Formats: sequence, C-alpha cells, structure tokens
Amino acid sequence: MEAKETPLQLKTEEVSSNSEDIEKQVSRPTYSVIPRKRKFFILALVTLAGLLGPISGNIYIPLLPLLQDVFHVSATTINGTVSVFMITFAFAPLLWASWADFGGRKILYSVSLVFFILANILLAVVPANIGALYVLRIVQAFGASSVISLGAGTVADLFSPKDRGKAISIFMIGPQIGPIIGPVLSSIGAKGQWRWIFGFLAIFGFVVYLVLLFFLPETLRYLVGDGECYGNGSWFVVPKLKQEKLVPESERFPKPPRPSIKLIWKLLNYKPVLLCSINGGLLFAAFYAMSISFSRVLKEKYHFSELHVSLSYICPGISLIGGSLLGGWSSDRLCQMLKKKDADTYIPEKRFSLQIVGLIISMAGMVGYGWCIEKQVHVVAVFVFAFLSGFGMTWVFVSNTTYLTECTTGSPATNVAIGNLMRNVAAAISSVIIDKLIKSMGYGWCFTGLAFTYLVGIGFVIILLKYGSKWRHEYSLPRTSK
Repeated sequence: MEAKETPLQLKTEEVSSNSEDIEKQVSRPTYSVIPRKRKFFILALVTLAGLLGPISGNIYIPLLPLLQDVFHVSATTINGTVSVFMITFAFAPLLWASWADFGGRKILYSVSLVFFILANILLAVVPANIGALYVLRIVQAFGASSVISLGAGTVADLFSPKDRGKAISIFMIGPQIGPIIGPVLSSIGAKGQWRWIFGFLAIFGFVVYLVLLFFLPETLRYLVGDGECYGNGSWFVVPKLKQEKLVPESERFPKPPRPSIKLIWKLLNYKPVLLCSINGGLLFAAFYAMSISFSRVLKEKYHFSELHVSLSYICPGISLIGGSLLGGWSSDRLCQMLKKKDADTYIPEKRFSLQIVGLIISMAGMVGYGWCIEKQVHVVAVFVFAFLSGFGMTWVFVSNTTYLTECTTGSPATNVAIGNLMRNVAAAISSVIIDKLIKSMGYGWCFTGLAFTYLVGIGFVIILLKYGSKWRHEYSLPRTSK
C-alpha cells in the first residue's frame, strides 16, 4: 500500500544540490502555497494595473499644444498640469502603501481606482476650465499612484526572495511600457478629440477595476498567511468590504506597523531604504533627461517626422523590458548560487554586486548618447547608446526594487513607495533644468556630467555591501497598538 503524504509534507519545498554533489534534501515551510499558475495570473493582474499611471501621464503629453489652445492659456500654465500630476504621483503612494502594508492590498486597489475612474470621466465631460483641469489631474494622479507600490507589495507576498527578482522584473514591464505606448495612444485625441483620451482611460481603468475586484485575492501575509486558506478552490473572488484576519499572529506572519508619519519618517531615515532610493532617483533623473531630449534631437537634428519620432521610442522601450527581465533573472540566479555555496553567510545585500554592471552599462550609454549628438554621428549610434542607457537603468531598478521588498522593515509596499518618491521628484527636477544645462554645456558635456552621477550609485552599492546587513539588524519598528 502506498504511503499518503501528510499535510506537512505537502506544505514543504525541497532544496536539492546539483547532480555533482551528494544529494541532500532540506525541508522548510513553503513561502506561499498558492499554486504557481495562480501566482502568475495574479502577477499578470498587478502588472496590467501598473500600466495605468504611466499611460495616464504619457498619453497626455503629446496633446499639450492642442490643450494650450483649447484652454486659452500659456505654455507655462498648461505645462503646470504635468507638474502637478508628477508631484502627486510622487507623494501619494506613501499614503496608499503604508495602509496597504497594514490593512491589506485589495481594499486599497478598490478605493484608489475609483478615484482614477471618476477623475477621467469628469475630465471627459466637464466644460474646458483650467482650474478644473488642474484639480482633476491631481485626483487622477492620486488614484493611479497606488498601483506600483501595491503591486510590489503583492509580489513580495507571493514570491519568496529566491524567485522575487524574476517576479519583480515581470511586474515592472507594466510601468515600463506605459511611457512607450502612451504617446502612441495619444493619437486617439487627434483632430481636436482630446476628451477621448480621458474616455479611453476611464474605460480601461474600469476594466482593470472589475478584473481586480473579482479575481485578485487578498495577499497580505499578516491577514491570509501563506495562502492555504484559499485551498485549490475557484480563482473567482467574492468582493469584501474588509478582509478578515484568517491566520494567527506569529513570527512568520507578524503584525505590520500601524501607518503613521512617524513610521514613514523612520523608513526615510533607514539607511538601506534611503540609499537605494537616492541611487534610483539619480539614475532615473539622468534617464528622464535623456528621454525628454530624445524626441527633440530626432526631430531637430536628424529631421525625423512626428510618426518616426513616436516609433523611435520603441528602442528605449525594448531596452527597458530586456534589462528588466535579464536583470531579474541574473539577480535571482546569483542569489541561488550564493545560497547553495554557503546559505549561512548569504545576505540580501549581495544582490547589489550586479548593480555595478548595470550602472557601468548605463553610464557608457549616457556618455555615448551625448557625444554622438554633439558630433552629429549617424543616428544609429544614438539609438545604440540610448538602448544601453535604458538597459542598464532598468537592470539596476530590478535589484533595487527587489531589495526594498526584502530588507526586513515589515513594510515592503511603503519601501517601494519611498523609492518611487525619490524617482519622481528627481524626474521633475530633471525635466525643469535639462534644457538649460544643454544650452549652457552642450549635449556632450551635459550627459557626461549626468553619467558621472552614477559614480555616487556605485559608492552606495559598496557601502550597502559592507554595512547593509548591520543596519538591517539594528533596525527596530515603531511600536504598534494592539
């Protein structure tokens, strides 16, 4: 008679050495018992949701000249509607993420997307008024801003650290292709039909809302543990106003810290989170400057048509996706190799050694991009260096984001929101000063200077490799009320 597997055996994962070693089986509790297919279905859902914010920001930008005429305002005034969107998109995730880490992911998805959908409906139907445009753009950004930090928190709930880099790299495809397809979709608003871009966003947001409402389960580990409560039942989820706690509190599923300004301030001063976020901000500021100049360079110096300029963004788009996927796979591969070699000495900071590769690639791309334009080198070279810059940047972002979800603060979504804050603030500053820098320094020296800010990032990597583990062990969370 065959022996039946016990529940404990069903809830363990086996880690085995390669075929050249003596086989050893080591059992430990499974991080999440939700079936693999369902995990990747949930990952696809949050990746789709991650498109909303970047598409909302970038579908709007090509129509600024048209909107300037429609609203009868100056270029500075209409550009301000972009600034308020970016500022809101930078700070609002801190609010959404801190509550998602405490009370659950799904309820915050449901609430935030209602703001997003309503803002787009109103933008599509209200009379043209610049004051209303400003207010509704803020509400639109407020609603869309939650999905990136909430999505990263969901990935951290489902995927153990050894597989998280690959999962994060897939999740980041959503935010990365948004800036690429956004300008293409702006053609919906051509010939004066600008309201249709907001109509499209309302419809798209509503479809995403319905899919999340009925197919996204709650994943916060404090509430649902390793997902055993879902069993092998239907993937359809009955919506709830509030998710009850389904597992006892334990060291494995500890109570998260209660959201507060004190907690956010503590996380901002937590050196691993702070250094990671500043590193990401510097990197994104330089890349955003390149992205802003890209269309102008192609149009003015290489005489591309509007259509060819739009299609040219496919190049950096492919680089972002390629760097993300390869960087995520490499990060997890390194993690597994180091654990296999000596699991007792492995620390999450060792992922950072790969960041130096990405920083050097992106630095080379940035320098080459600037000097190719300065010297009027063939446009193919400009595309090659732009590709390298994006590839290296997103290679770094994957390991950065993965580390922010596993650096033991108990608030992975909030950590990612802080990283998002630094990136968006840096991008806002970069967008304001880049034209002045180019005029005063020229393309070559301007982008060389931006590239050399990456040396600060390399310094942060070295510091985190040396002191990150110590700082994590010294960290203590604010006390939470029972």
